[in-house]
Amino acid sequence: MTILPTASFRDPENAAFLHEGIWYRMAGPSSSAAMRTLRGSALYGSLTAAGSLVAFEELPDATAGPIVRAYAARSGRNPATDASVFSVEHVDLITYPWEWPNSLLEAAALLTLDLRLSLLDIGLDLKDASAFNVQFRGMQPVFIDLGSVERWRPNPSWNASRQFIEHFINPLAVGSGERVTAADAWNVSMHRGLRSDSARALLPKKARRSLSLLLLQATTKPVERNAPSESTFADTANKNQDLARNATRSLTKRLAKQVRTLHGKEHATTWVDYGTRAHYENDDLTRKSGLAADFIKADSGRGRLVLDVGGNDGFTAAHLARHAGARVIVMDADAGALDMLHQGLPSDVAGDVTPILGDITNLTPASGLLNAEFAAFTDRVQPSAVICQAVLHHVVITQGTPMQFAVDALAAFGAPVQIEFADENDEKSRILLGQIPNWSGEYSTDALLGALRNRFAHVEVMGTTSATRVVVNAWGLLEQR
Repeated sequence: MTILPTASFRDPENAAFLHEGIWYRMAGPSSSAAMRTLRGSALYGSLTAAGSLVAFEELPDATAGPIVRAYAARSGRNPATDASVFSVEHVDLITYPWEWPNSLLEAAALLTLDLRLSLLDIGLDLKDASAFNVQFRGMQPVFIDLGSVERWRPNPSWNASRQFIEHFINPLAVGSGERVTAADAWNVSMHRGLRSDSARALLPKKARRSLSLLLLQATTKPVERNAPSESTFADTANKNQDLARNATRSLTKRLAKQVRTLHGKEHATTWVDYGTRAHYENDDLTRKSGLAADFIKADSGRGRLVLDVGGNDGFTAAHLARHAGARVIVMDADAGALDMLHQGLPSDVAGDVTPILGDITNLTPASGLLNAEFAAFTDRVQPSAVICQAVLHHVVITQGTPMQFAVDALAAFGAPVQIEFADENDEKSRILLGQIPNWSGEYSTDALLGALRNRFAHVEVMGTTSATRVVVNAWGLLEQR
């Protein structure tokens, strides 16, 4: 049987399932009870109103039956006969921790801990602390893994603390220096969370000297015949539940304090200071933003989800959110630029712009069990429009990508594309060409237009943003022969 990415399969008690365009939770008895407790509390209303938790609703048995049968046929697992089904609010953008700049991983960590503290107040807990439990709307984290909510079992510790340290604290600690990011740490760990022994070898000097970090990491060291703390302390905790609850709350607050301590400085990268844009005149920037907004507003559906390739510090993204009503993903391979985006993006558009670490020439592939556990970037991110401003000279010249392949990479999203192209006479293009002896690729405006016409029915030069930078719109994707 082939396991499809439309059903999760790691948790026998609770699984997510996409059926006919709607997400559901298939929950066993104990998981259902926990979800009902949460759903009936005042906490549920406050969390969903704030956008911190996805909304959900239990389905009647008559409606749930066909969904249970469909899940059994497609998931590789037969649900319990007394399983309940909950419909779940849809989150239309799925990203992964190795695509997050440090700021997003930090936000996800703090949401996880804040949620746990709130759940403890109503007798619930989180049975795991996976970074995959959180997604983002703009830059606001939202908790999506309802299956991790369970009844609190009196315990002065937290059995998920090791996972929290490996998924959040260790990557943030490694990424707290100037050069390496938390996303790099996630890639080193093969997307499983970074073990403390590996993290210790990669820490910047300041983090390596932190006693509080060392003590937390020491708690994750495997111990022979190690038993979960809830088993070890079960009798004592049950007799002193208030004491146990206070102890585990203190641990949660200690973890939050450590997360905040690891908030690093901007990464010292090539494009961290691009925001000055000294190579543009003010009028050039006005035209650049205006042409981008005109492109999005030309069709009523283009603002649904704009992919801004190489969007740097979010200058254009903020303009599109404010003046074209667009939701924007800023994808950039430069962590320093995204640090600046997170710090400098105006609050009125922060809910509409999501920064993602990524490279158009090396997008995240499908991975995990049967390549179905983590979907490819192009399957998860399906934009209604693509913006690519002053990027192609880096792709074609520096990375040696043929012009047609560079255009194909943008066209692969199946959406209209706007390109700001720095031609062969542009100062930045000439610098790059001068750095590569005997460069023999094809780089010109004519080459760009030819490549676009091979993929799009409509290609139109819209104007310039400087004497050497032209803006081209392309739409109406052609079928490839």
